[in-house]
Parts: sequence; structure tokens; C-alpha cells
Amino acid sequence: MRQHFNMKAWIGVVVLVGTLASGSAIAQDGNKLLDYCQAAIRFDDTKKVDEEVSIGYCLGLMQGVRSLIVYTNTGIPIEKQTCLPLSGISNGQTARVVVKYLKENPEQLHQDEGILTLLALRHAFPCKG
Repeated sequence: MRQHFNMKAWIGVVVLVGTLASGSAIAQDGNKLLDYCQAAIRFDDTKKVDEEVSIGYCLGLMQGVRSLIVYTNTGIPIEKQTCLPLSGISNGQTARVVVKYLKENPEQLHQDEGILTLLALRHAFPCKG
């Protein structure tokens, strides 16, 4: 079980790092991320696929960032860490958290999509000291 988790985490790390490092990535800031994750939420609600690439991109990024949290929490103070629910959080719920955060913080839409996803999750699921 632990090895399976580690493999999933490393896959997430590789996907996210590749996405963030690529100058040709589909979405690069919060504006596109908002559009893509709204498409993913529509799919989650209706099961109608209207924007396959957008949906896949958003949900893949959500999975990758969640997998990275184990590593981003390392070595930082507890009050700056993200503590996801022990019961887990789905890609769809993660997308909803991100969309809510982006709509409430439009002044941050110019920032990197991975950073915004981490900020949204930290805002929604802060660790208690």
C-alpha cells in the first residue's frame, strides 16, 4: 500500500513539475485554470463531456497538486501547511475548492496555476497548530 502511494505521489510530482516547467502548457495562469475547472465541474454535475482537454487538464492538475502536498508540507511551520481531510478529497471537490478560491480572489488570476491550486487548498484546509 505504501509503495503504491509513493508511486502515485511521484507520478503527480513528475506531471506537475513538467507542466509548470513547460512554456507550452495548455493553462498557465488562473484565468485558464478557472475556465478549465469550471468545465470539469460541469462534467461532474451533468456527466456531459463538452471540453475533454479542459476537463482532463483540470482534473490531472488537481490530482498532481494533491499528491505534492505531502512534500510541500515538509519543513514548513504547521500554520502554513495544508491538511487535507483524512477521508480524502476527490478531484471534483478539489476543482470546486479551486474555482471558489479563484472567484473570491480575482486579483490573483495572473499567478501560476499550480501555486494557485496549492493556495486554494491551504485556504480551504489549513492545519491547526
